[in-house]
Amino acid sequence: MLKTVCLLIICSLVLTACESIGYYSQAVSGHWDIWRQRQSIETLIADDSTEADLKTRLLYLQAVREFAATDLLLPDNNSYRYYSDVGRQFVVWNVFAADEFAVTPKQWCFPVAGCVSYKGYFSRQDAVDYAARLETEGYDTHVGGVVAYSTLGWFDDPVLSTFIWQDEMRLAGLVFHELAHQKLYFPGDTSLNESFAMAVEIAGVARWSGSSSSTRADSTKYQQIHADFVATMLNGRQQLARLYQAEISVAVMKRRKQEIIRHMIDVDYLSFKQRWNGVNSYDTWLGLPDMPDLNNAKLSTISSYYQMLPIFERILSEEGGDLAAFYQRVEKLGTLSTEQRQRLLEFPSQ
Repeated sequence: MLKTVCLLIICSLVLTACESIGYYSQAVSGHWDIWRQRQSIETLIADDSTEADLKTRLLYLQAVREFAATDLLLPDNNSYRYYSDVGRQFVVWNVFAADEFAVTPKQWCFPVAGCVSYKGYFSRQDAVDYAARLETEGYDTHVGGVVAYSTLGWFDDPVLSTFIWQDEMRLAGLVFHELAHQKLYFPGDTSLNESFAMAVEIAGVARWSGSSSSTRADSTKYQQIHADFVATMLNGRQQLARLYQAEISVAVMKRRKQEIIRHMIDVDYLSFKQRWNGVNSYDTWLGLPDMPDLNNAKLSTISSYYQMLPIFERILSEEGGDLAAFYQRVEKLGTLSTEQRQRLLEFPSQ
């Protein structure tokens, strides 16, 4: 409770010009509602009244949590040693935005976290209302439900009902991902932070699933499919970035933008599905079949998580899979400026 009060006071004192105390109040109260109702996983497992299926999942998570600390060298604290039932599908809804003719996402700046490419709400309606206001200003927007978030070690993040029933490998990966944010976090660089956490997640899942050949094969196939989907979307995003650099009229650019997006859905995505025997797990994300809603803002959610992933995978490979050495290298990478990192990664600024 003391930390919650302190955080509210800090946020109130460091408000930026475009933020209001109302926004920070909903963030603090939303987190407090979740944190105050958490229950010890050990206690729940020992309680005979705990449902058998839930108890099985909690036992699995206990093993995942220990593996994260001992084998992945992730923070050994009380995060994910408690459980909280939030009573809804998502814990937070993030708003993403980008200019109509730009693939670079809009940034919001906050105390502690620095500048990030999303703004989170504990109420879906609040997120939708804010996105609608941004649309009146000419932004592309996307509202995405989130099943987990990290407080970067400021609080003991609990296991949430929003993600506990996910596929076991994805569940393990989520815990590894969120703990990676506690391990290393660089304020003001969403792409660096998310790509690093993705690298830890992927490596962690590969090691966690290593004891079972069938599980390892399933995990590898999922990662291959997901990597192909990401590459397909990022290729289209690069086409849009090149279009936005062109010296053409607004009317022509609007038309070409929609043509590229339509091609991404009707041709590129269809080819992706055919390569993987009709896999349809990404249809919902794309708004298919009825209301496809791909735009600059939604594409930015992929780039933030994957644009810098290759460099982290290469660093881990160069270190022979030694995670301690990997973390040291990444920590040094975080001292570079954005421009220096982009040159190192050979990625365009867009």
